[in-house]
Amino acid sequence: MVGVPDAGPAGGADERAGGRAGERPGERVPGEGRFALLGETLLTGLLVLAGSLFVVTVPAALAAGVAHLRRYVAGYDTSAHSFARDWRTAVRETWLLGVLALAAGAVVLVNTGLTASGVLPGAPVVRWVTWAAAACAAVVLVRAAAAWSDGEGATARPAQTVPGPVGERDVPRSARALLARGAARAGDDLVGSALLLAALGMCAVLVWMLLPLVLVTGGLLSLAATAVETRRTGRPSLP
Repeated sequence: MVGVPDAGPAGGADERAGGRAGERPGERVPGEGRFALLGETLLTGLLVLAGSLFVVTVPAALAAGVAHLRRYVAGYDTSAHSFARDWRTAVRETWLLGVLALAAGAVVLVNTGLTASGVLPGAPVVRWVTWAAAACAAVVLVRAAAAWSDGEGATARPAQTVPGPVGERDVPRSARALLARGAARAGDDLVGSALLLAALGMCAVLVWMLLPLVLVTGGLLSLAATAVETRRTGRPSLP
């Protein structure tokens, strides 16, 4: 009597292959591995740095970096082409944020120089107030950049099936609207803002310790902003 062949490793492989075949093209399984997330974060850091070379495009590059990681965490493939598309759109919509950030940075440098010269009365107080205001402004800027891709994450779609730029939703994305949304979230979610402030401080320390680490700080900050927004909305969880 001929028995029924036992389903060995080959059968299990076929089942796994069948499960993968049922997925839509361009998708991957969320949380496939921590090392994969690390590699994507490092790549995002390089992309954000390249997009920040014009200085005033720093908010746009960060916004594109957060959108990039939101797509990745949601389980969809990403590419440098989709990042470039997001960056071009974000530059058109957030260039004013870049100008404001550059002006604020100039004010901080001038105030710091004046307080260090010793000619300004109450220099220590002015210095600490300036740095505190700069830290708050940096957190608001990061949250505004993260708000640019509202609607991504659990509701994202593969890049090749989304017409137009990532994050193209009914939510206003003008510089004024993003700044207002970032300020509101900074005040409503104090724990998340504290986490972002810690991430900004860590990035500053890394660059101060070793300048070449600037290559990865954009990715780390994008990951921190993605995690904070995920924590705020509750979707999706990081691997």
